[in-house]
Amino acid sequence: MNYCLETFFTSANINQIMLFCRAPSAESSTGLPPLLTSLLDALSRLLKPTLPPEIHSLLFPAVPTRARQAIINRYDPGEGITPHVDLLGRFGDGIVGVSFGSGCVMQFASGLKDQAYGVYLPERSIIVMSGDARYKWSHGIEEKTMDYVQTPDTLSGDAGGRWMKRTMRISITFRWLLPGAEVVGGAEDRDPSG
Repeated sequence: MNYCLETFFTSANINQIMLFCRAPSAESSTGLPPLLTSLLDALSRLLKPTLPPEIHSLLFPAVPTRARQAIINRYDPGEGITPHVDLLGRFGDGIVGVSFGSGCVMQFASGLKDQAYGVYLPERSIIVMSGDARYKWSHGIEEKTMDYVQTPDTLSGDAGGRWMKRTMRISITFRWLLPGAEVVGGAEDRDPSG
């Protein structure tokens, strides 16, 4: 988190950094900063035993053939993300993100099934979206300074939980670029995710 604050967020009016990287080849690296490459390697190791093999291969292929985007967002307490589905014409399937600093509740909603769920993302949590979670469910974070989080004993139906105060949060999200997505243009290319 300190690396991001010291490297990317050197001014109070900067809250989002997008890095568009090349597909790796024998002649060159991806162009990602070494810290982000190390983070991807750590995510691959951590997620390998828990993800289905086809999802792990989608996120961390042995030989990547597409370019990847890394987006780094800084959120101050009270800031949120408008509910959205990541740009369908720009990004492919398989998204992985990490939260640093504060935790928060991310809301997921399916217009097809008229369902909504809040999921608490604690500090240093990892989120993976693929398939229906990527394409059929929107995700967003409400603008507020505290989140009500059910505690493990309340998940069984007992009343209770606790309020969690938000502090500054940094999210790092990795996505695959679709062919032609390296061309960045106007307002349709602004990305609300995190």
